[in-house]
Parts: sequence; structure tokens; C-alpha cells
Amino acid sequence: MALDLLDLGTIIDIFMARRFFVPFAIGVAGAIAFYYLTGETPASAAIAFFIGLIGLIAGIIFQMAGSRSGSV
Repeated sequence: MALDLLDLGTIIDIFMARRFFVPFAIGVAGAIAFYYLTGETPASAAIAFFIGLIGLIAGIIFQMAGSRSGSV
């Protein structure tokens, strides 16, 4: 599967796959937990944003690596 960023179907397939959704959901849940457990300060909001961003990036990497592993 070649990645075509202009194809909306490919983008939707990436975001709906379990390999993407699980790390992303864990990252968002971790970010929300971190934000509320550290006192809801602006600094904790910034760190929580980057925790969520790391979950997004991990999900994209897992999706791309998983889609390429089956093809030779």
C-alpha cells in the first residue's frame, strides 16, 4: 500500500485502524490523566499536549510499520 497523502480514503483508513487507534487513545488518556493529576496548570497542559502528540506519532508509526510488514 503506497501512501498518498492527497487520497482521503487512505487517510481515513490510517485513522480508523486499530494499530493507530490504540496507541493514540493511550496517549490521549495519559495526557488527560497527567493534566488533572498535576494540578491543571499551564505547564502541565503543555506537557500533556506533547504526551498526546507522542501517542499520535506512535500510532502513525505503528500503522505504517504494520502495513509494510506483510509485503515483500
